[in-house]
Amino acid sequence: MELNIKGKVALVGGSSKGLGKACATALAKEGVNVVLCARNEKALLQTKTEIESLGVEVLALSIDMTSAEDNQRIIDETIRKFGRIDILVNNSGGPKPGTFRDISPDDLDNAYNSVLKYNIRMIQGCLPYMEKNEWGRIVNITSITVKEPAPNMLLSNIFRSAVVSFAKSISKELITKGITINNVAPGYFKTDRVTQLMKVRSQAEGISVEEYEQKAIQNFPHKRYMDPHELGDLVCYLCSEQAKSITGITVQVDGGLLSGMY
Repeated sequence: MELNIKGKVALVGGSSKGLGKACATALAKEGVNVVLCARNEKALLQTKTEIESLGVEVLALSIDMTSAEDNQRIIDETIRKFGRIDILVNNSGGPKPGTFRDISPDDLDNAYNSVLKYNIRMIQGCLPYMEKNEWGRIVNITSITVKEPAPNMLLSNIFRSAVVSFAKSISKELITKGITINNVAPGYFKTDRVTQLMKVRSQAEGISVEEYEQKAIQNFPHKRYMDPHELGDLVCYLCSEQAKSITGITVQVDGGLLSGMY
């Protein structure tokens, strides 16, 4: 399927590896020029080289997504290089885990800044350029906790759900200007972080990583960790011309894990 987004420009947060990298790669395969944003400069430059090999232009920015100054720098440098912003994929690391008894006021502030406030700032900063061209796509990477709150992830439950509420609240206004905004809620993907966690936990239990993985996936309906590119392909479609009437929704990619109907 031709997605009709060749030549567009996409900003992708947390895109040096994992789900963000998968989103950037999927978009690049459709001819979209990509702005990569992440803290890890070494991984960022490696990803830049990989994506450039797909035949698109890539701008790689080593930044802190929680910083208002860095958020503005992303936008300024993108406009300086490409002169436009068409697609925004908001993706950031999750906040500290814990129950309501575990979190401090600082934890609350940090989670607000790194999840909700970051999303809102980036959307506000990119919208004028999308409105100018009467075309735009915004996709927020959230978590399945927005559909089914996790008992030990209070901060994620709160602020990722707030991102979904914000997106829904502005979706009707934005679509009148040719701009869609949607959320993708990932379940368990085999990212570098998950692999590292499996190594730590397998060592603690005195078993191999392979044994630990087989143990972990027994609770998954399809008995596997998902590949990040499965999520990247969905995000790419939501950014396509064909998805111009899809807005204000939250799509879970969980391999059938959640039990809820909505």
